[in-house]
Amino acid sequence: MALLSDNPVRHFIAISTLLLLTGCKIHVEVQGDGAGLVTSLPAGIYCGNSESLCDITMTEDSYRLTAKAVTGSAFMGWMGLCNDIATSNDTTTSSCTASSPGTVIARFKKIDAKVDLACDTDAAKARCLTPTQTKEYYIDQSIKYFRTMESSVNPFVIPNYSQQVARWEWPPWLLLTGYGRFNMIWTDIALKLNPTTYAALDCRAFDTQPFGRCHVVFDYGGELCPIYEEFTFNDQGEITFIEAWTDHPDWIPMAAEDYWAEGEGVQRLANRVPGLGNTNGLIDLNADWMTNNTREDADLAEFVKRAKQPYATWLKELIDHANDVAGGCHPEGTLHR
Repeated sequence: MALLSDNPVRHFIAISTLLLLTGCKIHVEVQGDGAGLVTSLPAGIYCGNSESLCDITMTEDSYRLTAKAVTGSAFMGWMGLCNDIATSNDTTTSSCTASSPGTVIARFKKIDAKVDLACDTDAAKARCLTPTQTKEYYIDQSIKYFRTMESSVNPFVIPNYSQQVARWEWPPWLLLTGYGRFNMIWTDIALKLNPTTYAALDCRAFDTQPFGRCHVVFDYGGELCPIYEEFTFNDQGEITFIEAWTDHPDWIPMAAEDYWAEGEGVQRLANRVPGLGNTNGLIDLNADWMTNNTREDADLAEFVKRAKQPYATWLKELIDHANDVAGGCHPEGTLHR
């Protein structure tokens, strides 16, 4: 009997059948309050808010996915197994390569050409603020945050947290993992129980929020865990918001060439939370201006919901996604949420 490889047609049919039977598919999801369309090359994906060709069985080694926002929306980023990301300067179009089966999420956000940051109100957003401290100060506070989790460091080494400081860690981590100064301090102390040092820690200061940004590699007893983390500050130099991502090409919020997330279209929550831009950086979860913003921002709505019940939502997240967390330092690119 001739081998399949001796007959290209039979080989193609056999491989295609195997892929169909084993479910080697790329699945695309479109999320956010904006609108857009995701297409693929080779063709097969035509997925958007009103289009439903969102699955393709892999018959090629890789597929180039392109997301294009419609008028009035912006592309906010990829999540999942995509790599080799390229995003246009105006954030209307972005492409990435999917080379393994799994889920890719394209996020679109509704935008308003007349965006009002309300910088002179309690609802001001973080971009309203300009640095009031030296760059050395922002770097020192960012580094001190990581030192609080280092096993050998005195537990009384505490960053300058605000009273309402929040920590938001994107999947595969557990979203809202700290809310309030007291909670943050004791969470940091508890983390010392897991032997922790750092294989690398590089923090920089910037003239626009978030003022502190770090690439860090945790060393948990020999297991290395790369993280990208950002720190938002108020006018008093207090940390008001901490945001973290797994520092992995498929998970970081910026394009690979934008190492410090300085470009447009970076998917960060910190600059969308009303209240972080007033002089004290204090938010009001029950204010009308907060409620109004949550209607237009699904991520903000999720943050507010969790901040109102931080312990219960954190525990539920831990139970529901324990497997994701266990592999969070080395994600495979497939989004489990």
